Amino acid sequence: MRTIITAALAALLTASSAIAQEDFQREGDGERRAALDAMEGKAPPALAVTQWMNTSQNSGLRLADLKGKVVLLDFWGTW
Repeated sequence: MRTIITAALAALLTASSAIAQEDFQREGDGERRAALDAMEGKAPPALAVTQWMNTSQNSGLRLADLKGKVVLLDFWGTW
């Protein structure tokens, strides 16, 4: 009997954590969530950057030129 209760409790915890994670990924108000869902799976917009690291000044490098390569975007601020 104790084994059945333990197994049922483990199944309940597993199911509840999976449901909670799905809800967490889709939170947000309806309008904002719809805008984010519309962008999912589409190509990113052109990225206008004035300076790229490890390139010559004004080299004309575009994000599209880096297709298939790993790109690290480091966003930071001083606020």
